[in-house]
Amino acid sequence: MIEVIRNRIKKIVSEWNIDLQRLADNKEIIAINFGAQKVYNGFELYLSGHTWYDGYDLWLLDADWSPNNNYISLGIESLKFDRLKILEEYENILKNEISNSKDLYQNFIVVVGLVDSDFKQLK
Repeated sequence: MIEVIRNRIKKIVSEWNIDLQRLADNKEIIAINFGAQKVYNGFELYLSGHTWYDGYDLWLLDADWSPNNNYISLGIESLKFDRLKILEEYENILKNEISNSKDLYQNFIVVVGLVDSDFKQLK
């Protein structure tokens, strides 16, 4: 079952690449936040771009950009998994994506996290 969730995360991240490619030309956005949150019908993923970064959580309050399709559900099945398992899968997929698409992410600070916990800087 985790394979289904993993594939959904990969699909969402790959769909965001189109928006991120356009964003890469915008030199104002320096940090991007790949977030996840638990809602009543499953976990959902979101992405935001920011013009500043402070290493703490304050910068997350000022989202200056988001993709066309945002807050995408992983489905009700995702509720079968612990929030940290969802985050672990998300983080591993993003690490792989950053490694495989270095040009796309080269000018961004990249973080991942759950809305109700600390964020981890991946790049």
